[in-house]
Amino acid sequence: MTFAEQLQTGHTDEAQMLPRDAEYSLPHQIAAIIRSRIIHDEIKPGTPIRERKLADELEVSRTPLRDALKILAQEKLVDLIPNKGAVVVEYSLDDIADMLLVYTELDLLGGRLACRMANESDFLQVERQMERMDAAINAHDRIEYFRANQAFHMAIIAASRSKTTVELHSKLSLRLHRVRYLSILENDEWMARSDDHVNLLQALRDRDAERFTAIQRDHFGVAWRLIDSWINRNQTAQT
Repeated sequence: MTFAEQLQTGHTDEAQMLPRDAEYSLPHQIAAIIRSRIIHDEIKPGTPIRERKLADELEVSRTPLRDALKILAQEKLVDLIPNKGAVVVEYSLDDIADMLLVYTELDLLGGRLACRMANESDFLQVERQMERMDAAINAHDRIEYFRANQAFHMAIIAASRSKTTVELHSKLSLRLHRVRYLSILENDEWMARSDDHVNLLQALRDRDAERFTAIQRDHFGVAWRLIDSWINRNQTAQT
């Protein structure tokens, strides 16, 4: 697969998690390919990035590749280790729990702000992602459901009109993407509480921040339980 073809296979929903003002230079394009492989578990945590092999595969020089790795290091997806190179970050359970805590609060903050700031165009964008989720459920398509679910919540955050909230939320979303993605793929309860999305949209339209927060907090409680279940199963399998 050529470099251009690999870019075309990238997921637009994941791209929405990136800062809008990021220049799509060659290093950013290379970073997009590596990022997608990391967050979709094609390159696993703790794995060294083989620069020469990857540069040959992508048919690029090592200079833009190294610049791409610096971008991913800033996103906390890789560690740049002196005299060793880049290694995919391996988050501990405490790291994941801490990020989930902050991510939840950012999502709740974004929702409250969206209840005040969102317009009809925002409501329609959120509704479109909800329709995508419904179609994915009917088709039993877990991957499409996950992408639509991500896009649903990102659309609400975008409607907050808070650049800081959007930026911090997008960074944490990238770091948590892998564990959330794998928990959906491996858990039979992936459609649990899907009706919550209808209620969240209605609360958003009603500009009822208190009701939105209550529904969202309960909704996340279910989601994080599924992640805990996935983590525990994988720990058991490794022992």
